Amino acid sequence: MLKDPINLDSEGDKQRQANWLESYNVILTDCDGVLWYDDEVIAGVPETINALQAKGKKIYFVTNNGTKTRAELCEKARRMNFNIEETQIIAPTFSIAEYLKLNLKRKDKVYAIGSSALGKELAALEIPFFGLGPDPVKPIWVDVLQAIDRQTKSDTIGAVVVAFDEHISYNKLMKASNFLGQNEKCLFLATNADAVSKFPMYCIPGTGAILKAIETCVGREALIMGKPNPLVCEHLVQSGKIKPERALMIGDCYKTDVSFGKNCGFSTLLVGTGRYKWNDVEELVKQGSKEFIPNFYISSLSDLKAFL
Repeated sequence: MLKDPINLDSEGDKQRQANWLESYNVILTDCDGVLWYDDEVIAGVPETINALQAKGKKIYFVTNNGTKTRAELCEKARRMNFNIEETQIIAPTFSIAEYLKLNLKRKDKVYAIGSSALGKELAALEIPFFGLGPDPVKPIWVDVLQAIDRQTKSDTIGAVVVAFDEHISYNKLMKASNFLGQNEKCLFLATNADAVSKFPMYCIPGTGAILKAIETCVGREALIMGKPNPLVCEHLVQSGKIKPERALMIGDCYKTDVSFGKNCGFSTLLVGTGRYKWNDVEELVKQGSKEFIPNFYISSLSDLKAFL
């Protein structure tokens, strides 16, 4: 019997490894840092994913990336030789569009902070929106406030959505804060709360940094439509497509991927191709951070192929 957490790199019983992997019929995996680094595929991973599918396992790519549509992510994956369909990709832009289709009142509009991917997903479901693209600071702020008043008088802003936006500006923060502040029933959604992406020489502010500014202004927290919110997979669980006890969530970040898997009732596997290694898992155990401790660890997802 495997005990938590276990380092699969040092688990030498091949039959036990095979039996362990065979116990799962659904495998969910994060993308960046697990499958690829930006536009560079991680060696051996496509072959492993394709081999797992050939063994009859259902594969889902679960990402917090709010800058690409499911179709764009699928195209990227196929270029890297993953045998994947668009329906196997779970992305927050699509989840948000689906949620709004069910919950946004008819004729209400959405104020969107984000990229063109968010706009494409909203447009595909015929959800009216505005706000994407540059919105530079005006010399006189009162002009912005008057524009907000005119907008709220002519339209009902039923939702404010926040995703990664390279055009974020003070104007956008003011508009989002006032649309939410003037209407307590206005829906408040975000793709993720990832505050920053850290690299050896750089620190890149993420969606969470934008989101926190708005949340602080309005005194409300957004509904996160990405990991670690279990709502991301709720429809798959409720429909019976995923049985939590037979699902394995793979990721490179314990704060989002591992906690997401635990929130859903899945087993969790942390891979060392991202920021965290086995020594980080050992440190989590010492700290007693149960919500972040994975069930298993392996250096790379590609190493699972040897278990088949």
